[in-house]
Amino acid sequence: MIIRNVREEEWGEFMRLLEVSYGFPSGFFPRYYPYLYGEGCRDYSSFYVVEDGGRLVSHVGLFKMNVVSLGVRLTIGGIGGVATLPSERGRGYMSMLLNHVIGVMRRSGIPLSVLWGDRQRYGAFGWEVAGQKYSLYVTERSVGRSGVKPLELVMAQWDDALPTMAMHYESIPIRVERNWECYRGFQSLDPAALGNPPMRVWISEHGYLISQGEGDIKDPLGRPNVVEVASLKGLEAELVSGFMRASGVRRVIIHVNAHDEGRLSRLLRIASYYMELPEGVFRIINLSLLLKAFTRLLSDRAQGVGLRDYEVTLGLRFNDYVDKATLFVRGGVVDISPNEASGNYVEVDERDGVRLILGGPMGPVPKPLKPLMTLLPIPIHVPLLNYV
Repeated sequence: MIIRNVREEEWGEFMRLLEVSYGFPSGFFPRYYPYLYGEGCRDYSSFYVVEDGGRLVSHVGLFKMNVVSLGVRLTIGGIGGVATLPSERGRGYMSMLLNHVIGVMRRSGIPLSVLWGDRQRYGAFGWEVAGQKYSLYVTERSVGRSGVKPLELVMAQWDDALPTMAMHYESIPIRVERNWECYRGFQSLDPAALGNPPMRVWISEHGYLISQGEGDIKDPLGRPNVVEVASLKGLEAELVSGFMRASGVRRVIIHVNAHDEGRLSRLLRIASYYMELPEGVFRIINLSLLLKAFTRLLSDRAQGVGLRDYEVTLGLRFNDYVDKATLFVRGGVVDISPNEASGNYVEVDERDGVRLILGGPMGPVPKPLKPLMTLLPIPIHVPLLNYV
């Protein structure tokens, strides 16, 4: 039994492994995830498999995502395609692969990982539900009462709309960078996970809106039927209003990161209801590298709340491994050290630390961490079109 990357010449066997494991039809993965599995876009170093007895029997994908967050750029590791042949389950292959890719990320300097799956299943490996976004429920009535005027939208062919989408997507300040060429010919989001096709793109000179499915959203807790909306001129609400008029849809749901303040405030004008949701299931791989990437944002927050002098060493414990980082605030400026450099040491469980750093429900917080909480959370948003 060995763990290795998929080879180009065994791509067909690899696809059959995924299709049989998930019960999906032939061609499913390149069709619904072309940016990961499509020809010319796939990165063979992303696919980790167990070979046993000359066969590929299990897989975990580690997909590098270049994240943008309020001017900060960093690479995180998306985990997807977790699969084991039905006949080979119960032999510990998934555990081996997840522990292997955690090691790969640690050695590669990837500070954070994200996936979408069961909290209990992946919690055993240190992943935790965290992050903060809002689900906005918009109705025909709430739009009418807002006074927001609809923009004229036309439904476009997907490939024809790519230049418009690529241009206006940059207006989303918390996002994942995209190679738009790898979205060419894109047909739909994964219907097994995100609702029924078809997916449509609506454009104007002021931006674009991507819708999924047909008809109204009847449940405010349902999945979003507005997959994405973006406008360089900040006219997201007008685009939503225009879409509802052009399509005849009377109720929509939109997801917006809680720290995407400009877009959130503009879209709240037309919302009838909202609720907070997590962004995904995260694991902190290297605490000091993650915090160091956001020192400018943390410094801005420290100065905003008047925190001038403070230090703490935070340890995240996962079994016998403790990931430590020291945060210093001197004159309102934040600096990060990878060592235990403060006498003010606090150790928490890895999963509690994920919710502390990225946002999520917390129980009683140790008093030495109270000042740190005024600088958090760190905002991360993975749009639906970047799910893995």
